[in-house]
Amino acid sequence: MKKTLQILILLNFGLNLSAQNIKINSDFKVDSTEIKIIKSDFDYYAYSTFDNKKTDSLIVTIGNVGTSVTAIKIDLTEKPKVYITLWSDYAEFNGKETLDVELESYDLELNATQFKKGDRIMGRIKGKSKPILNSFGDYQIEFDGEFKHIIGKLMVKKKPGENYRIIDNE
Repeated sequence: MKKTLQILILLNFGLNLSAQNIKINSDFKVDSTEIKIIKSDFDYYAYSTFDNKKTDSLIVTIGNVGTSVTAIKIDLTEKPKVYITLWSDYAEFNGKETLDVELESYDLELNATQFKKGDRIMGRIKGKSKPILNSFGDYQIEFDGEFKHIIGKLMVKKKPGENYRIIDNE
């Protein structure tokens, strides 16, 4: 019985590691950001990107500007890691305005892993969150799409056909 339990723990650990697939493709090119986000049977698209302005601890956020946001975050500080951040204009997450949600699985394709200010990061991302508990029960967030970001900039658009408004993020 003890040996079976150890095997199940190792198998579960191995499956969790394989649920995060990261691929580097230096030839990957994309013109803009369009990520479809499905949250509690509600579909919408994220077109805007921004970062934390620091090339030594780079985190690129893909979402939309507003009072209540679901954003995909790609942390390139050491090795690429993806998670979701929920923002609210009132403290709905146990007295806080934000909640970081881990992912059950994701696939991430990037054009590189090292970036400096002014570089273009391009990629493809697809994933699903771990279950999130709210007053209506559990739900999961799914997302799928492509993104393009210029390090040190805020790239904003609200609709797919619009041009980006690019702002220095300083």
